[in-house]
Amino acid sequence: MKLNFLTKFFSSIKQKDKAENENVAGIKDITENLEDNGFTQEELLEYDKHVHLYYTYMINSLILYTYNVDQLDEMAPILIDPLAELYEELDYAFLPVLFNTIFRNKLIDDSFKKDLLNFKKKVDDIPVEIWDWDFLDHHETWKNIRLEAEMLLNKLNIETRTYNTDYTTILFKK
Repeated sequence: MKLNFLTKFFSSIKQKDKAENENVAGIKDITENLEDNGFTQEELLEYDKHVHLYYTYMINSLILYTYNVDQLDEMAPILIDPLAELYEELDYAFLPVLFNTIFRNKLIDDSFKKDLLNFKKKVDDIPVEIWDWDFLDHHETWKNIRLEAEMLLNKLNIETRTYNTDYTTILFKK
């Protein structure tokens, strides 16, 4: 679960992005007009300080989409509700300022923006009725999403499929 310390910055950006910047494929082009998004250079530099955290969110979210039901279930001590975190982790990684920070700092090459945005759109388009444990291993949509997450991680030269807990606080019950 993420701390919502950036909420005040994102609500206006999400509204602006929703109303503007639709590209031909219908994918939000959240990477254009960085200067027009309401952030000062000082604010962007502050985000730059945490770029490795945002990169970890992006990679972790893709890794989660490669997992089957058993693997996600094993994540319960870390993610609390793996099915909810499956979407929330990805949604957080694609917040415009975080997404752009990753590319601005060259942690991921710009050539992968479109592939990542396409993946996010495909996840957004998953029908709500199949966001259920019973469908994750068997539904064709989920199988395709898992395959696409694998291909993206391979393109990004990510060899491991282990969720990175470097930025995670794990609470254990006593």
